[in-house]
Amino acid sequence: MLKKNKLRLGVVATLALAGLAFGTVAASADPNPAGFKALNGVGSDTIQDVMNGLSTVIPSIGSYDAQGTSTIQTTAGGNAFKRPDGSGAGQQALSASADTTGGHLWNGVNIVGQVDFARSSSGPDSALPGTDLTFIPFAKDAVTFAVNSASDFPRDIAVGSAAQDSAAIKPFTLRNIYRCAVTSYLDGNGDPVTITPLLPQAGSGTRKFFLSTIGLTETQVAGCATDTVGGVSVQEHDGNLIRGAGAIVPFSVAQYLSQSNYKTLPTTVDERRGVIDLGRISSVKPIVLSNGVNVLNTSFPVTRSVYNVVQTSRLAEPAIAAAFVGSTSAVCANPTIIRNYGFAPLTGAACGTTTAKQGFKY
Repeated sequence: MLKKNKLRLGVVATLALAGLAFGTVAASADPNPAGFKALNGVGSDTIQDVMNGLSTVIPSIGSYDAQGTSTIQTTAGGNAFKRPDGSGAGQQALSASADTTGGHLWNGVNIVGQVDFARSSSGPDSALPGTDLTFIPFAKDAVTFAVNSASDFPRDIAVGSAAQDSAAIKPFTLRNIYRCAVTSYLDGNGDPVTITPLLPQAGSGTRKFFLSTIGLTETQVAGCATDTVGGVSVQEHDGNLIRGAGAIVPFSVAQYLSQSNYKTLPTTVDERRGVIDLGRISSVKPIVLSNGVNVLNTSFPVTRSVYNVVQTSRLAEPAIAAAFVGSTSAVCANPTIIRNYGFAPLTGAACGTTTAKQGFKY
């Protein structure tokens, strides 16, 4: 245990030094209500920090965090409305904002014209055919699992596959953990520890992506995985509820790095971090060292693009096009900021494409 603890302390120290290299700034903040922005975005927790960072150099962007005050107001004359929490909620709010008839309300409030883009950590939903919304990618993220740092929970787990489901001895995989085919592991004393599979809140893009990665549906994990601990909702990328020795939850590698690189005074790590370790998948590390700085491993087996979503009919509007569309857009033109927040910037023609579509999400 001593060697393992030394290793963990070394990782924490390295991450802390990396954080100092980037400076100590607030990772989250809503736009100033006294200065409303031209383009207002809501949704994903995963990319809220990087969009906040980009908003410091792109004056048109106002990005509202997934969590905070219960309501937000995005324009001077607009209604206050419930804060959208997660990729799905962001897409729903954007869809309601685009509904010029006001027939689709957001939590009972007419928000027509109040949302210009949605942050999304998952791509278009094939169950929503149509072209009403355009998903514009700008960076790559990786998703792994997090466990409590003080636990003996295995740190190296394979994804698993449906082909293994009928095996007499169930392999110790993420798929089997989240369908409760594997329910415990042995700690350092050889005693069994009950596993508690956790998922982020409903509507989370990370939840949707993770379940898709391990090949399970919401129905298949119902009764096994939970998104509450002690009656408290598990917010994505918040390690504070990963308390028990058997707790496990999907976690964005970019968010983990962002929570080190950009911190809120006077803490030494972001208050959302908790006390967690990130796991390896099939022995591949999620974080590697590059030029003395911890960065996302783009060779990690579980990666995804992240997106800003806009109404397709507005793609040609000057403010939206300048901010998001194409490799020369303001977002794509700031790879250093994207990298500093833990993501791998998309390069060349891959950044700012407008080919990924989906119907409105109500």
